[in-house]
Amino acid sequence: MRFEPDFFKEENREGFIVPEMMKRAWSAAMEVLDVVSTVCDQIGVRYYACAGTLLGAVRHKGFIPWDDDIDICLLREDYLKFIELAPQYLPEGFVFSGAFANEPRLWKANKEPQVRVIADETFFPLPKYMNRFHSYPYMRIGVDIFPMYYLPKDINKQLELVTFLNDMQTTARYLDEYRKRGQLNSRLKQYEEKLNIEFDLSDDEILARNLILSADKYASEISEEESDLMCCTPYRKPPENPDIFEGFGGFKREWFGEGVKLPFENYEVTVPKDYTEVLISQFGTEYMIPQKFTGDHNYPFYQTQEEAFRKLLKESGINNSVDEFCRNWHQMNGGT
Repeated sequence: MRFEPDFFKEENREGFIVPEMMKRAWSAAMEVLDVVSTVCDQIGVRYYACAGTLLGAVRHKGFIPWDDDIDICLLREDYLKFIELAPQYLPEGFVFSGAFANEPRLWKANKEPQVRVIADETFFPLPKYMNRFHSYPYMRIGVDIFPMYYLPKDINKQLELVTFLNDMQTTARYLDEYRKRGQLNSRLKQYEEKLNIEFDLSDDEILARNLILSADKYASEISEEESDLMCCTPYRKPPENPDIFEGFGGFKREWFGEGVKLPFENYEVTVPKDYTEVLISQFGTEYMIPQKFTGDHNYPFYQTQEEAFRKLLKESGINNSVDEFCRNWHQMNGGT
C-alpha cells in the first residue's frame, strides 16, 4: 500500500490537529486491514466497517480526525467461520491476539472479548516492522473484529443474556479481586452449572481465557429464529435500572446485505448496504455533524509505548524526537 509523502504530515482536520505519528498509526492499521480483507475473500466471508470506522468512511471519507483505530464486524456465521479458518490463511507475521489466540503470550495482548488481528513482534523485529508499516515504531498494530450476534426478541431474555455475559467478562478481568473477596469459587460454580462445563483452575491465564471463550460461545448460540436484531452482545452493558428497561438497540440483518465500497483515505472499505440505517441507529439522525473530541478514548492509544520509545532513543544516544527518528527512517527507506 502506497501513501503520498504529504499524507504523513501533521494536519488540521475539522479543527483537530492530527499529529504525524497518528498518520503513521493510521497507515499501519490500514495495512493490517488489507491483510484481513484478503483473508476474508479467501475464506468466503464478508466484513463491514463499523462504529467509528463506518462513521468516518461516510462522513470524512477516512478516519474521524480524533479516532485512532479501525473497527470492523462480521455477522454471526461469518465471524465463527473467521475464528475457525483465518489462522490458516493469515500470512506469516499476522496472528490473533486475546482469548482466540493459540498461545499464552498472545492471550495477554488483548483482554477484550473479541478477535483482534495484529502484527506479531516475534516475526517483525523493529527494523523489519518499521519498514513494513510506514516507519510506525509501536509494536502490535492491529484491527479489532467484532461479532454481530443475534439479540433475543424477549427483553427479559436480552437482560438475562447481557447481564450474564458482562458478569463472566468482569470475573475474567478481576480474578484476583474476586478471589480476595472470597467470591470467585461461587461465581465459577454458577457459570459451570448454567453452561454445563467445568473450568480448568490450574492457571489464571487459562481460566480468564476460558471465561471469555465460554461467554462468547453462549452469546453466539442465540439463533436467528429467536431474534429480529443483531448487535455486538459481548459489549452491551446491563441497564442501570432494570425496572425501566425497554430493550437494547440493534441492527436489522438485512441492513448489512452484500455491502458497498466507500473510499477510506487512499483505500476502500466495505460498509453495510443500508449504512444510513446503521448510523442512525447507533449515532442518531445528526450523525453527519461532527461532535467535539472529548479525549475519553485514551487517545492516542500508543501513548505508553511512546514514552518507552522516547526513553529507549535517549539511552541509545539518539537525541532526535520520536517523530524525527521515524521521519528520517521513512526517508531512508523510500518514504512509501
